[in-house]
Amino acid sequence: MTAADAEAATEAAAATEAAASAEGRRGARTTTVADDRRATGTVTGDHDGRATGTVAVDEAGRPVVRRPAHVSDRWWQDVAALLGPTLHGTPATAVTAASVVVRRDRARALPRLLARHPAAAARWTWTPAAERLRAGGAAAADGLAALLAADAAEQSAWPADIDLPALGFVRRLLPFQRTAAARLLRAGGGANFSVPGSGKTTVAYAVFTALRARGAAHALLVVAPPSAFEAWVEEARACFAPDRAPAVAVRPRVMARTDTVVVLNYERLGDPAVRAALAGWSRGRKVLTVFDEAHRAKAGAASRRGAEAAELARRADAVMVLTGTPMPNRPRDLEAVFDLVWPGQGPRLVHGDLAHLRDRAYVRATKDDLELPPLHLRVERIALDASHRALYDAMTSRVRQWAQDAAGAEGSASGAVAAQAGRALLHLIAAAANPAAVFAPGQPWSLPLDGPGHPDLASLVAEPTRHIRPAKVVRAAQLVAEHRAQGRKTVVWSGFLGNIEALVTALARHRPAVVTGATPLDDRKAELDRFRHDDDCWALVATPQTLGEGVSLHLAASDQVHLDRGYAAGTWLQALDRTHRLGLPAAARPTCTVLLAADTVDGRVNEVLNRKVAALAAALRDPALRPMADPSLTDGDTDALLGDTDALRELLRPW
Repeated sequence: MTAADAEAATEAAAATEAAASAEGRRGARTTTVADDRRATGTVTGDHDGRATGTVAVDEAGRPVVRRPAHVSDRWWQDVAALLGPTLHGTPATAVTAASVVVRRDRARALPRLLARHPAAAARWTWTPAAERLRAGGAAAADGLAALLAADAAEQSAWPADIDLPALGFVRRLLPFQRTAAARLLRAGGGANFSVPGSGKTTVAYAVFTALRARGAAHALLVVAPPSAFEAWVEEARACFAPDRAPAVAVRPRVMARTDTVVVLNYERLGDPAVRAALAGWSRGRKVLTVFDEAHRAKAGAASRRGAEAAELARRADAVMVLTGTPMPNRPRDLEAVFDLVWPGQGPRLVHGDLAHLRDRAYVRATKDDLELPPLHLRVERIALDASHRALYDAMTSRVRQWAQDAAGAEGSASGAVAAQAGRALLHLIAAAANPAAVFAPGQPWSLPLDGPGHPDLASLVAEPTRHIRPAKVVRAAQLVAEHRAQGRKTVVWSGFLGNIEALVTALARHRPAVVTGATPLDDRKAELDRFRHDDDCWALVATPQTLGEGVSLHLAASDQVHLDRGYAAGTWLQALDRTHRLGLPAAARPTCTVLLAADTVDGRVNEVLNRKVAALAAALRDPALRPMADPSLTDGDTDALLGDTDALRELLRPW
């Protein structure tokens, strides 16, 4: 039997566990097993001759089988081998002398495996957290199976018992929104992967209204990036009659029971005070938990943010995830997003036995459904002037030399080397637009080779702003001027503060609004209001990692310019949809211009984004995404810019 066959066999066994083990599904705290005579002398313990082991949950939310006391090493090795198909990772990383770490989606298979020889010689107790994980996994599998088995037409039919206007929900749902809401209601939450700008917030409020009418939800908890806060307040006003609108509290200092909707950012989920406040606010009522821009938790248990989101999801009465880019980098991202709704089922839906039914597990409105004016994307390849080229080539040569030395050195896989490589790669992306972003005084950046024994590369150009003409910045300013001459405002994106500063200077006569990660939340709102309503403000300059999600700009502008881009496809696609979204006037002529510096890392970034967007289009079966994959066919904080890119390997590639 091959490894793939063994994996499939384990999946099949786990899928039938509920039918074969009713007692296990009822979720008793202690798993008792028959005495295994063959282990006599190997396990010693309490009064009945059996040692007691524990099944717990680690900080990352994974099941951990802990070794009983007074057992032999050989017996423990055999138990680890028995659990082999369920391991989280490889035996070298998942198995120790004291414990075995198991994948979350295998939690419900553990009672069956621990009842086999040789594990059956011990008694296994389950901590409350592990029991919840096991029971939740079984419930998730059952709920998902029922959803996937339902007829597509039945899923999409609006329920006869729900009259939204009579419940105070007065916004008229468009046909694709009504279908999405019906399917999500059938799922009791579910996954909405509709494109950004399709009204996912409206659909979520409609589903909450219906669940509330049925008594399946009494309150709504929204976890979202700060850029999306405004939408949850404004959409509540637009969706409900004034006397029926829910009370929405955004990052409240005190969570009042009168607040029907509470909106928090992902970073606050780990705060003990916030968790305690949530427990008090939700006590005695059912809460629908919505993860907006759910790809923020794409790392799953591998990141603090993902682990905290997953823990909140496991405790929720119902879960809904919203994101137009559920797989911004790789299939594992999609697994983690699915796992928020159906814990442990993500791998089955992405590449396992349920992959062929994946379409039924989410709803997605495409750009075609929105019937928007077509977005005209074009790439302009900009030649660097002589001094810019000389400096950029010197930077590239030195960084590649460092990368070659680092790749061949011991410890090349270390986190420190990866971090240095990531910074160097970002320097090259920034410098392709404007070397001053890297070398200007006050910028806390240095290249990997700067230091004792190496001449400071910055000395090649002591004052880059005086000697180098940043051609991409100049071209961005020209485009803003052209759009202004036509009475059109422009959104200009850059992932780097140094480049933002250069843009603000170049666009001074257009009185640009500016939003970056350093802009306080209250000031962000003021800047957005100025861009939307001030007739003398002709440009918005922003970082996509700050403003690329949750914000609607289409009523103020329909033109974008991207001075630079990182490797994260989700950041790119999300930024595009700030101005190309539902509600865009039919007469609009939306455009997006991507500026690439010729013969620089920009070309490689474009290639990687093409591949990632094409993979997302294939995974979601959405051909409308494909033109976004290669704009030339049509007339990024570090994570948000680099995505899952191996920076050291990128530095060694030619471009």
